[in-house]
Amino acid sequence: MDKLTKIVATIGPTSDSEDTVEELIHAGVNLFRFNFKHNIISWHNERIRRVNKVSKRLNKPVGTLIDLQGPEIRINMPQDELIIRENDLLVFGEDVYKQSSKGFSISHPQIIKHLKEGQKIVADSGSFSFTFEKNGEKTYLRSHSNGVLKNRKALNIPGADFPFPVLVDRDFEGLKLAERNEIDFVALSFVRSPEDILVVREEMKKYHVEAKLIAKIETEKALKHLDEIIEISDGIMVARGDLGVELPIEEVPYHQKIIIKKSIKKGIPVITATQMLESMIEKPFPTRAEISDIANATYDLTDAVMLSGETATGKYPVEAVRVMSKTVAFNERKNMVDSRKRFDFQKEDQDAIMCDTAYGLYLEYRKRKEHIAGFLAFTHTGKTIRLLSRYRPLIPIFAFDPQDKISESLTLQYGVIPFCFKQIGKKTRVNKEDIIKAVAYLKKQKLTKRGDILIVLHGEYWASQGQTSTVKILKVE
Repeated sequence: MDKLTKIVATIGPTSDSEDTVEELIHAGVNLFRFNFKHNIISWHNERIRRVNKVSKRLNKPVGTLIDLQGPEIRINMPQDELIIRENDLLVFGEDVYKQSSKGFSISHPQIIKHLKEGQKIVADSGSFSFTFEKNGEKTYLRSHSNGVLKNRKALNIPGADFPFPVLVDRDFEGLKLAERNEIDFVALSFVRSPEDILVVREEMKKYHVEAKLIAKIETEKALKHLDEIIEISDGIMVARGDLGVELPIEEVPYHQKIIIKKSIKKGIPVITATQMLESMIEKPFPTRAEISDIANATYDLTDAVMLSGETATGKYPVEAVRVMSKTVAFNERKNMVDSRKRFDFQKEDQDAIMCDTAYGLYLEYRKRKEHIAGFLAFTHTGKTIRLLSRYRPLIPIFAFDPQDKISESLTLQYGVIPFCFKQIGKKTRVNKEDIIKAVAYLKKQKLTKRGDILIVLHGEYWASQGQTSTVKILKVE
C-alpha cells in the first residue's frame, strides 16, 4: 500500500539535477519547495522548469511551491562572524558601522526604535539570547550566550508587533516568477493576521498569480488569530523553527496538534515542517526521535510532512525521502479512526453531504472486510476532493479532472492521487463513458483490478460547483 501522507522536499544544491529530482519523485516526493530566502531568482527559475520537465516526462503531477521571504529579520555586521561571550554589551544598530565597536545591525534597522528596555531577542534559531538595553539614544544588546555568531543569521524578537511590510522587494520578483511558471502554491512567511493574507491576495491578483496561498504559522500573533487565518487561507504550514523561538519550545507540539486539527476541520491542507530528519543532513540514517516525530505528525493526520535542509543541502536527500515515506506509510495503517467522531465536520452544502455519504459507505464495506481499491471522484474545481480528503480514509482518492492546474493543486492533499485526464469532460454532462475510461486508466496503471470495489462520486455536469449528486458502488469488471 502506497503512502497517503504527502511529502514536500526543498530543492537545493544537492538535489537540483534532473536525475536527483526523478529519484526524489520515485522515493515519494509529491511537491517541491523553492525557498526564496536563498539563491538568486534565475536559479529558482531554472530549477522550477527542471522539476516541471521531469514531472511531465514521468507523466506524474508534482506540485511546486514558492516560499516567499517575507519580513524576516537578518543580522548585518561588518565582518563575516562575531565571537560573543556571556555578559558582553554589544552595539545594536547602524552605529556599528560608524565606529569600530563590537556588535551588529539588522536588515530592518528602523524597528529598533520601537523596542522597549528589557525586550528578549534571540538569534540563529535560539542559539543566542540577548536583552535589549538603551543609554540615551544609544542601543545595545546584553549577551546571555557564548559562541560564534555568523553574519546573515536570522534574528527573532518574540512577541513583538512592529509595522513590518507584509512583502519585501524580493517577494514581488517571486510573484512574477510564480505567474511565469504557473506555480501551484505560494507560502507566506511570518503571517501575523488575516489582513496579511488579504494584502498578499491582492498582490497575487495584480501579478495574475493563480496559485493557492499557504499561511506559515510561525509567530505568536498568528496563533492569536489562528481561526481567522485558517478561514481565508488555502493551506497552512506549521513552521516549527521560528515558532519554537517565538514560544517556549515545550509548547510547540501542543500548538502543532491544534493547528492540524483546525485545518483538517476546515478542509484545507496542512504541512508539518522543520527538523523532521535533521540528522540526515550529515548521516545516512535518522535518530529514533526523528522517526517518532514523523510518526506523531502522521497520527495527528497532517496532510504533508516537509524536508528542508535534508534535501536542499544534505548529503543524503533521496535516502531521507525514503525514510520518511516508509515511516508515514507504516504508521498510517495503524491509525484507523472514524474521522466524523474526531472532527464533527459541518455538512454545509450538497458536496459535503455527499462526501459524508461516501465515507459512510467506505466504513461499511471496510467492516465487511471487502476490498475497496479507492474512491473514484470527478472534479472541475477540486472542492469535492478536498472535502473527501479531510475524512482521512485509509484508501486513495483517485481524482480525475480535465485541467492540469487542478491536478497539481491537489498534490498536497492527503490521500489524493490526481490525474489530469483530458479524455474525460469533453461533454457537458458526466456520463458512463467517462467512468469507463477512468476505470480502464486505473487498471492500466495497476491501481485497481477486476473484482475490486470503487466508491464513485460525481455531479451531473462537469462545470457545476457544489452539486455532487451521485455516490455509488462500482465493482471493477
